[in-house]
Formats: sequence, structure tokens, C-alpha cells
Amino acid sequence: MKTFGIIAHLKRPNVERTAKLVIDWLQLQKLEYRVNSDLISEMSLAEKVYPESEFYRGLDCILSLGGDGTMLSSIRKAGNLGVPVFGINVGRLGFLTEILPVDLISALEKLHNDDYEIDERMILEATVEGSSDSHFYALNDVVLDHGDSTRLVKLDLFQFDEFVCPYNADGLIISTPTGSTAYNLATGGPVMHPHLAALIASPICPHSLTLRPIIFDDSSELTIRVASDDIDVRMTVDGQISCNLASESRVHIRKAPHKVKLIRIKHYSFFEILRTKLHWGARPLTAGDD
Repeated sequence: MKTFGIIAHLKRPNVERTAKLVIDWLQLQKLEYRVNSDLISEMSLAEKVYPESEFYRGLDCILSLGGDGTMLSSIRKAGNLGVPVFGINVGRLGFLTEILPVDLISALEKLHNDDYEIDERMILEATVEGSSDSHFYALNDVVLDHGDSTRLVKLDLFQFDEFVCPYNADGLIISTPTGSTAYNLATGGPVMHPHLAALIASPICPHSLTLRPIIFDDSSELTIRVASDDIDVRMTVDGQISCNLASESRVHIRKAPHKVKLIRIKHYSFFEILRTKLHWGARPLTAGDD
């Protein structure tokens, strides 16, 4: 890898210091790099900034400094260009970000020496019917909910043209397997290995005793019709981008034609991450335990 793009979330503690370590190493190796605009004023790097329309083109790798939110933003902007993303965890949970700052230099050396693997993940493509500028990509999920209201929303779900069921609920989550451990998990949805190919529809607090999550195969196109006629429904993509939908709006969600590429420099174990990040399967302590 010869050309790197650096994206950083400067509101995270120690991100600026970590970014400086990355830049110093890249300069020492005489490698090309670009930075996102947040780093310009902080580190006097104006000559390394590119317009966003050009930032991602020609990159061999994106270095994402922050937490999973920074990673999601980087992936959404660069995914359709095929640029792999490497996450450096300067956040909290770090489900997607792999490397801690303490391991930073050895990780960069492995990248430079092509000692890594590419982990491909499916993402969702969401479009709002009748709107030419409403084209969204999501690695985790697309959520329709009641927004700032406290009232239930009414949604109808279709698979292709076949009616699946109505929802009277706080909302509905359409998730990827990668996103199954995000909002989907909090609503009681199933945990899925991220390399599976499927879409998950999980209701949020449904006003029903019978509605449960449904798993669809990855060839499905799901359509959600807004049946509420008295409140706007909010659509949110990966928890970061949102817009309001009026009554009778239709959102089409399917597997995107491209996958995103995550860089791994060590063996990736989904189950180890579940155990260490979510304490999956941890037995409760008793009085006799040390």
C-alpha cells in the first residue's frame, strides 16, 4: 500500500495524538497520504486536504481513527469505490475497529508489507421511491421509527410484491448480519455471523404479542410502506443520516451490488469479539468466585 487516506473523529480523546503518530510514520516511510478536513486546522496540514469528491479516489487504504461510528461513515463514503478501510479504535466498544493505538506502528508496518487479509461484508442499499437524491448505503441497518413523536407508527412490509405483515410499533429495523449486534440486538433480534448473506426485519416495541423478527434471504427486495397518516416517520441509516417520510412513502431496501472491504491484520474471530465485547455467555459470579 502506497497511498493512505486518514479520517479522524477529533472529539474522541487521544485521536489527535494518534493521528500525529500515523502521519509521522507515513512521512518517515515516504508514503503518500491525505487527511480529512477536521485535521487541517489542528495539525497545519492544508496541503494534504482534498475535496471530498476527490478524497477517496486513488487511495489504497483508508485509516479510520475513532470508534465504530467513524468507521461506518468511512465505509459508507468509500465502499462503492472498493477502497479497503482499516479501523484504529480510539473509541469505546470497537466492534468494527480492530487495532488499539498501542499496536499502531506494528499494524502500519504490516499494511505497508501487504501482510493482511480483506474481510468483505454485504451492505444495504435503500432508496425512497420517487426521490432521485435519496440513495443510501448502510453497513449496519436502516431504521424507520416515530422520530421525535411518542406515538406508534404504522408500517407495511413487503417482500418484492408480496405483503408480509403490518407493524404497529415504535419502528422497524432492517439489518445486515454485521448490524445484527447493533440496534437489532437491543430489540431482541437474532445474532448472525457477519459472513452470512441475509436481511433481518426486527420490530421495535411492537404493539402485538405475535410479531417477531424475520430473516430473509439476500436476494430479497424489501419494501416498507408508511401507513401512518398523522405523523411523519423518520428513516435513519447506520444511526447517522436521517430524513422524514410522509404517509404513503415507500422505501426499497436490498443487498447493495458491491461489498465493503475491512482490513484485518490478525485472525478475525466473531465469537471471540462476542465474548470480549458483549461478555457473551459469561456466567454470573457467585459469592465463592474470585
